[in-house]
Amino acid sequence: MTTHPFANIYGEHQDIKHAIHLAKQFTKNDQPVLITGEIGTGKSRFAQEMAHSFAAQASMKHIYCPIVDEETLQKAFTHAANHLIYLDEVSALSIPMQHQVIRFLEVSPATKIIASSSLSLEAMSVSSSFLPELFYRLNVLHIPLPPLEDRKTDIPILTAAFFQELNMTPDIDSSVWEVLQQYSFEGNIQELKNIVHYAAAILEGQTVFLHHLPPFVLLPQQTAGKGKKEEHQLTLMEKQEFVFLLEAIKSLNEKGEAASRRILSELSKQGDIPLTPQQVRSRLDDLEKKAYVTKGKGRAGTKITLEGLSFLKSLDGYIPVQ
Repeated sequence: MTTHPFANIYGEHQDIKHAIHLAKQFTKNDQPVLITGEIGTGKSRFAQEMAHSFAAQASMKHIYCPIVDEETLQKAFTHAANHLIYLDEVSALSIPMQHQVIRFLEVSPATKIIASSSLSLEAMSVSSSFLPELFYRLNVLHIPLPPLEDRKTDIPILTAAFFQELNMTPDIDSSVWEVLQQYSFEGNIQELKNIVHYAAAILEGQTVFLHHLPPFVLLPQQTAGKGKKEEHQLTLMEKQEFVFLLEAIKSLNEKGEAASRRILSELSKQGDIPLTPQQVRSRLDDLEKKAYVTKGKGRAGTKITLEGLSFLKSLDGYIPVQ
C-alpha cells in the first residue's frame, strides 16, 4: 500500500477531491481543523492522513470522545507536547470536558488540534449540549466530507481499492454495479467496505456476482420487485424446468462460461429434465420477460439477475444442481 499522504483516500468525485485539497492546505496551518461528515464518511482516515503531513509533530493522540473520561482527557492535554490531538466525535463530550478543551486551547495555542463530528456545522452551532465557545474555537478550518450517496460515481473506484487492500482483483459483474448504485449506503464508505469484505470472504471464483453481496444489500431490491412475481401458479414441471435453468445459468456464470442454449440443452439431458435447444429458447424467453435473466449475444451468454436469484430461492422444492 502506498505511504505518501492522502494516497489512501480514494475517489475522483469533485467533492472528495475538494476535501483532499483543503486537508493538504490545512496541514500548513496551526489553527484547529474541524472535519464534519456522516458516520462512515472517513473522518478518522482524513485525520490520520493529515497527521502524516505534519512534519513538526511526532505522533497523533487519538481521543474517542463518546467514551473518554475526564482523567484521560486531562492526561492527554498534560502530555500534549510534540503531539497532534485528534478529538474524534467531539460533540459527544460532556459539558465539563468541553470546558477542559476550551481551557487547553487558551493555554496551548501552538498544539495542533483536529476535531471531527457526525453532526453538521448547523447542528453543532444550535445544539444545546455543545458549547458555542468551543464550537467557534474549533470551527476555524473546516473540511466537510460528502456522503457516499452524493458521490456514487466513486463506487467502482472505492470497491476496487478495498479489494486491492485485501490483495484481490476480482471481476465485478455488471448486475452488482447496478445494485450498488441503487443502494442507500446509510453507513457510507464504511458500509461499502464491509460489503467488499463480505464478498471477499465467500468468493469462490474470479467474478463477484449478486449472490456474493450481503443479504441486507439485496433485500431492498427483492422487496421492490415483489410486484413482479408470478401472475399464475406454476405447474410442477414449470418449477422444475425453471429451477434447472436458473441454477445451471448461475453455475455457468460463476465459472465464467457462456450459458448458451446449446450448453443448457446438453446439461438438461444429463438429468431428468431433457430440453431441446428450441425448448430452452422458449423457457429463456419466459424468464427474460419476468426479468429473471438477461440474454447477451455471443460469449456473453445468458446471466441470472437479482430477481432470478430471489425467485430461485423462493421456489418450493428448490434443489441446487450439483
